[in-house]
Amino acid sequence: MKAGKIALIVFLSFLIGLQTLTAQINEHIPSDQRGDPKLRRKSHIDGNNIRATIFNFGMSGRTAARPDEIPYEWPKNTQRIYIALVGIWLAGEVKNQAGETIHIVDFPAYRQSPDGGSWNLEPVPGFLNPESGEIARSDNPDTWPTAAQGGWRDKRDDPVDPGWIGSWNGFFGKNVFNADQEMYYRASDDLYTRHNYIPDETDPTRGGMALLVDVRAFAWSQILINDVLFFIHDILNDGTKRIPKTAFLIWLADIVGGDPADDQPFVDLQTSIAFLTDADRVGDSAFGTDKVGVASVKYIETPGNAVDGIDNDGDSDFYPDLLARIDGNPDEVIPHFTDADFIPRELKPGDKIVLIDSLTFARIITTYPEGGGTVVTLGREIYLPPEGITVEEDTVANSFDEDFDGLIDERITLHLERFDEITGTVRPVRYINYLAFEPGDTLKRGFIVPGWDVQPSYATVAPMIDESRDDKFDNDNDWDVMQDDTGLDGVEDTGDPGEGDGMPTSGSGTDFPGEPNIDKTDVSETDLIGLTTAIQDPAFGINFNTVSDDFIWRKFMIPGQFYLPRKTGDYDLFVSSGFFPLDPGERQRMAISVALAGGGTTKQADIESAIQKQKQARVAFEADYQFAQAPLQVTLRAVPGDGKVTLYWDDVAESSVDRFIKRIGGPANDFEGYRIYRATDAAFLDAKVITDAQGVPTFLRPIAQFDKIDGITGYHPVDINGVKFYLGNDNGIVHTYVDSNVVNGQRYFYAVTAYDFGYAEADIPPTETNIKVVVDPEGNIITGPNVVVVRPRAPVAGYLPADVEKLEHISGSATGEIGFKIIDPRLVKDGHVYEITFEDTLIKGDKPGADTLTTKNFTVTDITDGVVKLEKSTLFNEGDEVPLIDGIQLYFVNEKQVELNTATSGWNDPDVYIFEFKPVFLISTIGEQRPSDYRIVFGDVGFGTSRDTTISEGFISVPLPSKPVNFRVFNLSEDKEIEFAFAELDGDDGRFTIDSTNANNTDIIFFLEENNEGKLVYTWQVTLNLKENGRNPQPGDTLNIYLRKPFLSTDVYRFTVRGERMDPELAKQQLDRIRVVPNPYIAAERWEPRNPYTTGRGPRELHFINLPKKCTIRIYDVNGVLVDKIEHNSTLDNGTAIWDMLSMDNLEISYGIYIYHIDAPGIGQKTGTFAVIK
Repeated sequence: MKAGKIALIVFLSFLIGLQTLTAQINEHIPSDQRGDPKLRRKSHIDGNNIRATIFNFGMSGRTAARPDEIPYEWPKNTQRIYIALVGIWLAGEVKNQAGETIHIVDFPAYRQSPDGGSWNLEPVPGFLNPESGEIARSDNPDTWPTAAQGGWRDKRDDPVDPGWIGSWNGFFGKNVFNADQEMYYRASDDLYTRHNYIPDETDPTRGGMALLVDVRAFAWSQILINDVLFFIHDILNDGTKRIPKTAFLIWLADIVGGDPADDQPFVDLQTSIAFLTDADRVGDSAFGTDKVGVASVKYIETPGNAVDGIDNDGDSDFYPDLLARIDGNPDEVIPHFTDADFIPRELKPGDKIVLIDSLTFARIITTYPEGGGTVVTLGREIYLPPEGITVEEDTVANSFDEDFDGLIDERITLHLERFDEITGTVRPVRYINYLAFEPGDTLKRGFIVPGWDVQPSYATVAPMIDESRDDKFDNDNDWDVMQDDTGLDGVEDTGDPGEGDGMPTSGSGTDFPGEPNIDKTDVSETDLIGLTTAIQDPAFGINFNTVSDDFIWRKFMIPGQFYLPRKTGDYDLFVSSGFFPLDPGERQRMAISVALAGGGTTKQADIESAIQKQKQARVAFEADYQFAQAPLQVTLRAVPGDGKVTLYWDDVAESSVDRFIKRIGGPANDFEGYRIYRATDAAFLDAKVITDAQGVPTFLRPIAQFDKIDGITGYHPVDINGVKFYLGNDNGIVHTYVDSNVVNGQRYFYAVTAYDFGYAEADIPPTETNIKVVVDPEGNIITGPNVVVVRPRAPVAGYLPADVEKLEHISGSATGEIGFKIIDPRLVKDGHVYEITFEDTLIKGDKPGADTLTTKNFTVTDITDGVVKLEKSTLFNEGDEVPLIDGIQLYFVNEKQVELNTATSGWNDPDVYIFEFKPVFLISTIGEQRPSDYRIVFGDVGFGTSRDTTISEGFISVPLPSKPVNFRVFNLSEDKEIEFAFAELDGDDGRFTIDSTNANNTDIIFFLEENNEGKLVYTWQVTLNLKENGRNPQPGDTLNIYLRKPFLSTDVYRFTVRGERMDPELAKQQLDRIRVVPNPYIAAERWEPRNPYTTGRGPRELHFINLPKKCTIRIYDVNGVLVDKIEHNSTLDNGTAIWDMLSMDNLEISYGIYIYHIDAPGIGQKTGTFAVIK
């Protein structure tokens, strides 16, 4: 092999690389960012089917049994809970100020200093709006840092847009909303002052390990991962000292089914998934008779070790093109581990050994000293006796190289017998064979591929061994200049550093994301070490205030400890990943995906379902946490009616762009249609009736669906566990819908979702917008923009609906129709007058002939207020949906062009020859298409007189002298007689005729009418055509010519509207319609909401209907004792008052007969009775 050649190249690179890495360690400038307990906040993530509380100090779920904190609930709004909390711990082994080795462990909560202060991770200012009660979240700009704060603290150094004020600080870049919901915060451990350790020599008061933790939570509504949440923990060493041994841990506390006493947690180490299950699948009252499902947590991204010389994640074999660039045999230079690599090694003087520089991790190839001696590796002095020595790697990870092969902590279970999740096989990984090089060679961290033209400052780690997201190098060679050259902020066309320079711009060492597919934004560029410890321990077994960090380190952090007895009971899981060094300025990541599953016939079926969901989570991870995006959410509004609900929404979804689909080669504009869902519960459970092949409810069933007329119909080819998404039947897009299949008094949840047509070529099914409904512990409901809660009901007594009083055609002669629909009567402005005007245009003929006069656009103006409501809209054809104007929707039935209406035009006597009517079309003259109706009346010759004129046909002029004729021409639209010219081709007697033997010889009448300047111009012409048994016109005949006329610039319409109102006299007449429903009330009523309480009965409802707008309801028992009083003062559309069936003292009423009295001032009174049967 060519080890000598390799050595020369790597030695030259080392001279620069050593300086670069040393500078990186020494030159990191710590920030002044510190934690502040006063900024602790929480938000509920609910961007898909899971809901949980997120805290901005390293936890999610709940900190205690508090009503305002939601453990992991699935489906959301059901109170069915699975996980109590998820938290991150950060641990390190360092030397304190006295030079002693100590261990430091950062917790998110539950620990106090002796003086009562916080010893926990705390949020850093500048990453939320302090006036908001929430964490910064992508779907609520009010939670983002304000301009007064200087915007986002980590983006204030942006030279183009300091602080990104008013923009979302997205994981994927500025204002990039890849997920349906994203939350972001930064926390610090600086308040942990328990130890005599100064991690930041620029600030001796700073405690902890000078770690800053960036946490992002993501939720996607895409069907493949809509039961999954993602959490990325990005940890920065912001101090001045290396942490030689570091480990991160995820703490899981389950509460599966709401009763943790019979939980069965376990960890599948092969797939890195922790499962939280319930022994008997029987939950608390929230589950009713439904079986409890399964929670799962997958460790999709662990820290990487970029200095041990080992391909920890085994991914180098997936890049054969990179392996091929090795100058030499890859199986010799970077071979796979074999059994021989784990047997003791006999060393004697003269044998090759590898020493490791403690600062740079460079490998120095040398030999065992003759006569023995002391060598230094990784900062330790090791004595090598003259007779030789037997060395063997320690079975316990200790971040050291005991056998002098240049590899740190190689282990059989992790490296020789590694389970590969992608291939599903157990196989060895590769390592750098430092012993293949010659004594005197020095290799810097990683492995240099000869011949690559790279900047010397790059710490290259190809081919995917010891790769790092902090080396400013595209390790896996997937950066694409055509798509990824976006600059430091990750967004195109902002003019930021690095944009369009043709080079990968890394965000490493900065607070910016950098360009796609390099370092921070490329998950492949980490040599993931995986899970190294997993412990099952009884819940509440740790006293956080008294436990020592040494105890936590020994029990939970040291690699190779696995205690997973799979006992039944209330146990927590502690899963860690370590060890790895963490240098100043270096970042490492710990990311998890939380997936919930259920509905299967057995527990194992639910576990398999969870595994499938976690496989999709891994797909998202491998795509750098990107996934197909749903269209934009519409804004939905509802109008309650009597026995109906009217819905209407905007069209913003139709302009959606899917960046992910575009990036992988699919159509970016993939909007396809709308679905309308209706449910009586906030979780939409009664609509989730479409099951997969295993019988697990998977899809909601829409009550209506509307899709584009584009040929994309039927079922999408990509199935979800055997069930396919229905794309529609080309029935066309609408933005209003009336649901008449409702019951008055019932509370309904409606959602309008927009969906796309997926991308079958990449096995991506359609993506649908999220349905967001939040029901807080008090029963208050908060909905997303595309969800409404509405109750159909009768209006108040005396109600008169909104309407259009009159529509006047002020000017013009259009024959089209204009209609109106009152969509939202609440918005109709009483007494307002609106005017509709038009512009017209000539459309060029596609062949020799006249152009076409037709409608160009229309404008609607509220002339009462002088406000243009809709300007130059082109939605004037039949079937077009016009946007609502103050609650009113116009619709048009327009004519395509000015043309003859053959159905209404014709002779008064059908025996007369056929007439032909068309615009004048001569070589030098084209007639104006005057939108008028005409009548030609016939008498004797001399009844009328033609106009003297001349027709020019090119170079030929044909005089048409004035003469007496047997007809006159009238413009009916303008109610006047018009001039005309007459060309006689059949005889010369002044009569309008056609030669009965030659149809070409027909006389022609040319209409002459004044234009805007008062000048006579040609408009239309009339000729005759032969028919069997026909005749020429004679005295007494009349030809009526009626045109189809589109809306043109001469047309002006006005209409006046009346708003909804109440007629007091009518209200008096309708008092007898007042009813109590149900009557009798028996135990419960179907419209009552789900019980939000864990014990006792839920809310009850009795409805008084058809009430006047304002009235007082008094309810008495049969003894005349006042039970309750209700003041009703409603909107006009609501004639219903709901009684909670509680007395004035807030006590439940008893069964029996009750009397009600209704007093409506100015209207009248009404009394009646109702019964309550328990």
